[in-house]
Amino acid sequence: MHRFLTTAGLLSLGMLPSLSWAETVTLTLRNGDSLHGELIERNSEDGTTVLNHPQLGRLELTAEQLRPAETKPLWTSSVSAGLIGNEKDGDSSMSISFTGKTRYKDEQQKLSLSGSFNASKSKDSGEALSIDTEKGSAELRYDKPIGSNLDLFALSSYQYNGTNDSGVNTVLGNIGVAFPLMKSETTDFTVSIGPSVQWSGGGITCPSDTFCGNTYGGATLTADLSWKPLPTLKFGLQNQFTTVWANEIQPGNTLTAEVRYYPAVNSKLFTTLRVQSIYQSMSTPQVNNTITAQVGADF
Repeated sequence: MHRFLTTAGLLSLGMLPSLSWAETVTLTLRNGDSLHGELIERNSEDGTTVLNHPQLGRLELTAEQLRPAETKPLWTSSVSAGLIGNEKDGDSSMSISFTGKTRYKDEQQKLSLSGSFNASKSKDSGEALSIDTEKGSAELRYDKPIGSNLDLFALSSYQYNGTNDSGVNTVLGNIGVAFPLMKSETTDFTVSIGPSVQWSGGGITCPSDTFCGNTYGGATLTADLSWKPLPTLKFGLQNQFTTVWANEIQPGNTLTAEVRYYPAVNSKLFTTLRVQSIYQSMSTPQVNNTITAQVGADF
């Protein structure tokens, strides 16, 4: 598992930030017909849009020919939660999970905040309560575009794992540049890289741990993909690979994958399956995996 997660992070390094793709868009005409192609230019002064159509070639469309675009809300948010309980012959177990996300985006900036919490407890007949999982995370990120395919960003994240012997709390601060390599109505792919600072602490073995309670500098590379192949189906994948310089290079990797299904095209309700795999070489234990199924809503 150590080798797999480290490899996943190193694969992200192979994504060259210099690469970029033309934005693919769908334009709707006044009569309801749709045109799909690569966006060449939008002229805000005269309202014309130039599109490279795969069959028709270069098309220049005026504002009178196009249906006015719907204004997207500046704030978008979602929450989801799951609860599973079981009791049999005096043995009981319960698990809860919660995920929340909110984002503000305009032409000048983007701000996102996300958080999650997972806990599971079990009790066998005649024995004490056992806490099997108790973990949570929070992330705050700000992006400022400075070019067509270049952003500056600042990120702060917190990870909590109450069952760790060492490294219960991990705080990461990261700044740098982000490259939106793919932007379309169905796909967003961004690679971010820059220096970072990491601190971890807490746990029963923390006083005797070499790394616990110390702050180290390093670098972080994040690859973030969002893909919506169907109006009712959405995939999300994020891989965050971090290295810090302690007595030797210590890697860490957080891989998060999510699948959302909406029962109807215009539905705000969804079901989601979320998988998270965390490898942190300076914590004990080093690997922690979680799978949760939840029901949620967009607003």
